[in-house]
Amino acid sequence: MKKTDLEKLNGLKIRSRMKNADTPARFGRDANASGGAAKLNPLMAKLLGKRSEDTGNDGSV
Repeated sequence: MKKTDLEKLNGLKIRSRMKNADTPARFGRDANASGGAAKLNPLMAKLLGKRSEDTGNDGSV
């Protein structure tokens, strides 16, 4: 086998390991589990037309 073939197989092995690995808890859905509902960013609340509880405004312009 050529060196390039070995490197290709090594890369495929690494890619399959990364593809089959689970997502760490810090990036998954468990990230906000302890904080309850996630606080909405005031700018995003204004853009989405939703009320932001931490700013106290009604989202109107």
